Amino acid sequence: MYCTDLAYIHAVGFGNFANSVAPEIAQILLNAGIKSGRVVEFGCGSGTVARYLQDRGYEVSAFDVSPAMIRLARTNAPRVDFSVSSLSSARLPSCDALVGVGEVVTYVPGGLAVLRRFFAKAHAALRPGGILLFDFMESARRRTYDTKTLRGSGWSISVRATFDGRRRVLTRSMTMTRRTSRGQRRSRESHRIHIYDRRAIRRLLEQSGFVVSMSRSYERHRLLPGDVAVIARKPGRYNRVP
Repeated sequence: MYCTDLAYIHAVGFGNFANSVAPEIAQILLNAGIKSGRVVEFGCGSGTVARYLQDRGYEVSAFDVSPAMIRLARTNAPRVDFSVSSLSSARLPSCDALVGVGEVVTYVPGGLAVLRRFFAKAHAALRPGGILLFDFMESARRRTYDTKTLRGSGWSISVRATFDGRRRVLTRSMTMTRRTSRGQRRSRESHRIHIYDRRAIRRLLEQSGFVVSMSRSYERHRLLPGDVAVIARKPGRYNRVP
């Protein structure tokens, strides 16, 4: 997932979401009383949010399942501690916040069973009063389309999105073309995105011990149709531990 060509195209052509949402994530942390401390970002992509948070004084570590994304992230934010890992295998350090934006949890193979374990692990890693912040897709309505092609300098991507209502899985099939020093190169990827009922996500989080709020936006940034933002707080009085 997100091999070299798609990682590059995503970073140079589709970075607006991360750039727009990063200040809103920082504001949510401040609203929660988390003005400093350790933030772990999962599904960090090319490192835009991680860099923004570190520039504002947070100690940031981040991971992504894509080695190509992590290579880009290390270039974009060389002072952040990046690693290649998945939600199911990552070891989460003690932290003040966990952040994963851009429908990260919907890409995870294994569905709700894997998320249940991750939420429990996140709850254990967070300090009292800490927050788990992420978004997911609860509806495929207005998110499917016939093949469309987007282009930028030296690259193009053709994407088709279909939905299997029985399995509640949206599939994005992509063909990338990229001009390199060795000539033009073509590659393909297909992503399976799980569509989750918000009641199921809330139930899993509450079973793990979180207090949960959901909305359609991160502060002022409205999410795509069908997406839901989650702020799950570990009960307790927040007290930053140096």
